[in-house]
Amino acid sequence: MDQEKIWSHISRRMSEEGTEDDVQQVEKWVSEKPSNRKVYVRLQEMWNFNQTDEGSHSSLFESVKRRIAVYESKPISLLSRIHPLLKIAALLAVILISNFFVYQYMYNSTAKLVTWQEVEVPRGNRMKLILPDKSSVWLNNETHFKYASDFSSGNRVIELSGEAYFEIHHDATHPFIVKIGEQRINVLGSRFSVNAYPENRVVETSLISGSVEFETGNPINGQSKFLLEPGYRLLYDKENNQITKEKILSSYYEYWEKGVYAFKDESFESLSVKIKRIFNIEIVFEDNFLKSKTYTGTTNINDNIYVFMEAIRRTSVEPIEYNFTKNKIIVKLKNKRKAMS
Repeated sequence: MDQEKIWSHISRRMSEEGTEDDVQQVEKWVSEKPSNRKVYVRLQEMWNFNQTDEGSHSSLFESVKRRIAVYESKPISLLSRIHPLLKIAALLAVILISNFFVYQYMYNSTAKLVTWQEVEVPRGNRMKLILPDKSSVWLNNETHFKYASDFSSGNRVIELSGEAYFEIHHDATHPFIVKIGEQRINVLGSRFSVNAYPENRVVETSLISGSVEFETGNPINGQSKFLLEPGYRLLYDKENNQITKEKILSSYYEYWEKGVYAFKDESFESLSVKIKRIFNIEIVFEDNFLKSKTYTGTTNINDNIYVFMEAIRRTSVEPIEYNFTKNKIIVKLKNKRKAMS
């Protein structure tokens, strides 16, 4: 079953707004494989746990919900500007985050209960999260974010797979640590972002203000810690174990604060990966030659994908054309002659 549909069915059933069809579809999905049943049972347990009638838990749950902001998913169809956010995406976020606060609230013993809280952001979405230490984090598409339930008591450690923008609350005695596999970023107080999707060869750390220290898993020429200056980004090549630094665009932060992505001399292939995550639509190259063509410009996450593709078409040196088919855009040279440079 289509993921969007099953999440909607589950969301309506849990919120007691479901129809008979919702009930049947959920039961069918749960019976398809054991992993589906595990997911549903866990969601049900957490949802029921947070629906307690105790006023203290209820107010806590409402407080958590007020801390969460989720951007709407981006359109796939050219006929619709904004596609409704999957209800279950918000539900999952509320359940997972609130679970952390409930554990903290209920803790009243000498034995400390420490659990890992996880947040998954689906493709085509962004989420803003306020951590217990008042730090804020923007999580981008297809990002997995994880932190411990004792986070606010001095253990300011998170694990990241994907892309995130941080505004870290300063605490000189408790550095904020971002773990990315074998690499880690040590922070005292900063505004910075990390791009660390598992499939990417390079881990990018961009710093707007403050100070961060990037630590590699393997030393490079005897050095494993590298300081980053504001206005620069550090690129760590995981395969070659190499570090490079370069200046970031002055408009860099606007992507996180305003939803505007600025790019300069970026390959069409690289842009296609970002477009897939932002607009939830795949760009397929019929002519591989086009992958290496570079472009400079901006795109807004609230724009229709058609706006982006038209900008590419009009500015392309080599005339191109494109066609939409389901969740894909087929791009090819308008003239079948193959340029070699």
